Amino acid sequence: MEDKTISTSEEDSEQKRRCTYCGAKAPLVWVHGHGQCANCGINVQECCQGETCRMD
Repeated sequence: MEDKTISTSEEDSEQKRRCTYCGAKAPLVWVHGHGQCANCGINVQECCQGETCRMD
């Protein structure tokens, strides 16, 4: 049998989470780098959450 390793973002999207906006239990759908509720489409994980790139 093949052992499948799932990254954190894939694991989160496969699990049903409760949306803080509409309250539905629905998986995250990843669109253009951000996660959105599969039920209402509201962005629940923005593509940029304040990270900065350090150029040394």
